[in-house]
Amino acid sequence: MKLDNLKGWLDEHEGWEYEADENGLVVRNTSLGTLTHCTFDAIEKNPIEVLTAACTQGKDVDHITRVTGYFSKTSGWNKGKAAELRDRHKSSV
Repeated sequence: MKLDNLKGWLDEHEGWEYEADENGLVVRNTSLGTLTHCTFDAIEKNPIEVLTAACTQGKDVDHITRVTGYFSKTSGWNKGKAAELRDRHKSSV
């Protein structure tokens, strides 16, 4: 990936900020509260998916649930459905 491409992607997506230093970019994800240093070498060798995954530090997780045999992502649920999930009794196996 080219440095300008990464900067452009960060500028286009909400929640991302960066600051250049002599060795690369310091990338901040404001919504997750992460701060990562990407060296120029790492930027050149890796695609955007790898770089952004490293910058989220494992905090960008989408939860799933199984209801009546079907799995679904909870990120697309409305407030009422999400509240139902929080109110459910959870048991461990």
